[in-house]
Amino acid sequence: MICVRVPATSANMGPGFDSLGVALNLYNRMTFEEIDEGLEITTKKPGGYVPDNENNLIYRAMKRVFDKTGYSPKGLRIQQKSDIPMTRGLGSSSACIIGGMLAANVMSGRTLSYKQILDMAAEMEGHPDNVAPALYGGFCAACREDGRVEAKSVKLTPKLTFAVMIPDYFVATKQSRTVLPEMVSRADASFNISRASLLTMALMSEDWELLDTACRDRMHQPYRSAYIDGMEEIFAQSRKCGAKAAYLSGSGPTIVAVLTQGQEQFCRRMEDFFRENSHKWTCRLLLADNVGAVVSEKPAEDARMERM
Repeated sequence: MICVRVPATSANMGPGFDSLGVALNLYNRMTFEEIDEGLEITTKKPGGYVPDNENNLIYRAMKRVFDKTGYSPKGLRIQQKSDIPMTRGLGSSSACIIGGMLAANVMSGRTLSYKQILDMAAEMEGHPDNVAPALYGGFCAACREDGRVEAKSVKLTPKLTFAVMIPDYFVATKQSRTVLPEMVSRADASFNISRASLLTMALMSEDWELLDTACRDRMHQPYRSAYIDGMEEIFAQSRKCGAKAAYLSGSGPTIVAVLTQGQEQFCRRMEDFFRENSHKWTCRLLLADNVGAVVSEKPAEDARMERM
């Protein structure tokens, strides 16, 4: 039996559209077995419909690896227990893709490198800013160049806490991309490039006072705010409650506030704010996951005992 654990991710960090992401300590745990025949898929996952057939995202990711390596399993049993909410901007699909590809690679004899898996995952996902931190962990910068992905991951200090604020509705990534402009002005491009650079240096040097300026964005957040009820108001309230910065996670609707102190008080104050303004949001405190995806092979009986 193959066991895979993949972290949630928060991408598009501030000005880092399609390029910057961080892995968080919220997980999708999957187990895989090759069986005599058929496809068996069971899922415990918060919210949303998950196919239990060949349309399942984990299976589709595995099939891409099998097609690449030429391996043909007799049958598959896939079990998934995920704490990552679906369609909330926390990389639930990337966790499925990375988990499926890593497991299929082990079944195929570990013929593909992590770099090859990352290239395939980014092609399937459409962009690398979620799949890269899901695979490597930490704070990750990534880009696509001639069909391949270049990525660099660094560990983040536990001094940082990410307050993940999740509403009771979802925003589909494809839908939210339709509001983004095809072209941006030179001024907006320069604005984002400078702040993405500053964000990277602020995180590396642990200069938290730079984070508020560094997380400002003109590339996607202003356009996606139409789908996020009270986004700018929540940003402002987060800063008022002590956050060093706030940004839209992925395509939303989750909003992430970056904290260095007063974490529990921050969540209480924000939840009071949500109640007072009739916003149905929850606040959860997470840390960076600096490990990334973890794969292990165990006898089936051992793996079953761990899940009991």
